[in-house]
Amino acid sequence: MINRFRLPAISAIAASFLLNFGVYAAMQNEPPISMSQMAHDKSDQEVAAEFKDEATMLREKADLHRKLAQNYRARSGKLDFEQVARHCDRLAQLYEDAAKEAEAVSVELSK
Repeated sequence: MINRFRLPAISAIAASFLLNFGVYAAMQNEPPISMSQMAHDKSDQEVAAEFKDEATMLREKADLHRKLAQNYRARSGKLDFEQVARHCDRLAQLYEDAAKEAEAVSVELSK
């Protein structure tokens, strides 16, 4: 059973997460590249450009999550958002790693 004093804290964390997720989801205007989108009739240069664009988008997402982590750490009050900030840090690192992979593919296809 959840302590009645913990319920408001849990509710506030959940509401904050949902609000930030809603803002993040609204920023997503393009789905990631899929293999079906990469038609076989495209040149390596065209596909390389798509991967380069994908890398740029992934780096933007990494930056967004770094900013979210900073915002969570800057919050004051009774709630500790450090766990949520660490989650954002992990996502930022994953997006940055994915961007490096996409950039590497782009470079390889550009040769």
